[in-house]
Amino acid sequence: MNKNIRLLTQPDLPYVYDICLRTGNNGDDAHHHFRDPFLIGQYYAAPYLFYEPDVCFAVIDGQSAIRRPSGYIVGTSDSTSYYKWLHTCWLPRLQQIYPSDLPKPSEAEKWILRLVNGTDDIPTNKILSDYPAHLHIDLLPCMQGKGYGKLLIQNFITALKEKSCPGVHLGVSKQNVNAIGFYKRSGFLILEEDSESCLLGIRLI
Repeated sequence: MNKNIRLLTQPDLPYVYDICLRTGNNGDDAHHHFRDPFLIGQYYAAPYLFYEPDVCFAVIDGQSAIRRPSGYIVGTSDSTSYYKWLHTCWLPRLQQIYPSDLPKPSEAEKWILRLVNGTDDIPTNKILSDYPAHLHIDLLPCMQGKGYGKLLIQNFITALKEKSCPGVHLGVSKQNVNAIGFYKRSGFLILEEDSESCLLGIRLI
């Protein structure tokens, strides 16, 4: 493992929330979209560290004296089991914090609140059968363009192969052109798409 890559741990959570917010607008800063800076990370990042931490990795800025994450990859090797856990163990607790009728929500808040209240876009059974794993990856601007995204994916895939996972998928907004290009260069293929987003995947076995 590269010296700047290590497993994420629960003490990394403050940094994970921060990175998720600072990259949550299709790779750009999302602070102005959320009143609660933790809301987006509550769905897209934090739960993975409690469900399957052994496939979650951090990238560390080697120029800093503090080995805090400056990027991460989180995910699961078994999306079907993960979504069952998410809906029974994680989301009910979030629903106690975030009311579905939040006054005057932004469009971004509406999207996350819909997910928090259990209306998510789970892929089809065919996708989950052939590509049961899924991931989310975020890098701060200071770590982008240096090969760390590719290293994170390599470590994630190695961890999946050790679990005999046959494939991994992910969803990307079509507005995030840079991310789509990055995943295609990393070997991912478009599996499904609509007017707003793409579902990409890569077979591992």
